[in-house]
Amino acid sequence: MYNRRRFCVYIIPLVCVLMIVYLYPDPDELNILTWLYHGKQKLLDDPLQQRCQDYSPAFPSAGGPGCKTKCEPKNGQSTYTYAALFLNKTHSWPKDLLENMHLAGSILKKHGTIRSLDAERPVYLHLTFDYYCCYTESEAVMIGKFLNSYRWTPQTVSFDKIVCAIHTHGDLVSLVLMVDEDSQKKMLKYVLENEKELEKTTGIRKNIPHTRLQGFHITLGSVDQKKFPVRSAVKEINRVIRPGHWHRTPVILHRPICRRCDLLISRLT
Repeated sequence: MYNRRRFCVYIIPLVCVLMIVYLYPDPDELNILTWLYHGKQKLLDDPLQQRCQDYSPAFPSAGGPGCKTKCEPKNGQSTYTYAALFLNKTHSWPKDLLENMHLAGSILKKHGTIRSLDAERPVYLHLTFDYYCCYTESEAVMIGKFLNSYRWTPQTVSFDKIVCAIHTHGDLVSLVLMVDEDSQKKMLKYVLENEKELEKTTGIRKNIPHTRLQGFHITLGSVDQKKFPVRSAVKEINRVIRPGHWHRTPVILHRPICRRCDLLISRLT
């Protein structure tokens, strides 16, 4: 009788644990020991389980943001990377979107030290329309003039959820707010039409088309994932601010600005 009782007390719980390990192999979803004694909780004690697993299509960004390969000289001239941005200071993002970005930033701070936090500088929040990787300054002038004369059609987008992205070697990870699937499809179609018109008008072909870039997004901030529980932070933000509930007021995008292109136009023409 005593041995049977010991069997019930020790062996059956062990079998249950093994079954749970088999059914829930992802320790980020279920920590067996804490589930048994304290309930489900996040794994903050295992850095490897907290690391971001998602690489940006532009990794390792050797040519700068959005540009996978290193920029090499062209016809004896240095080449650089340029970007056309939808800036908050020229668009005035909806108040509820900015408030939720600030809330998401507060959640990040609660989890640890942050390398940068764009939500604290809302005037600089931006959504990149397109990256122009590795062009000479004279080509950038042509790109800038094209963008300034292009007949833009306002685009309405909706934001979905926070994801992490690895853009370069090392432990730096970005946390970004992605636009939703319908908006991604609409904006991708729009930007590819723009790239096609750029080549037709100026003869400049995109070195890296937007189909090989990360989807449209706003950057929330960046962290050192060696010291920061990335996956727990992302999960909590998406729990507090549910996907698709970042704003009620429509986000309308008008004309993007290539600031470096405009500076070159002023200096060289």
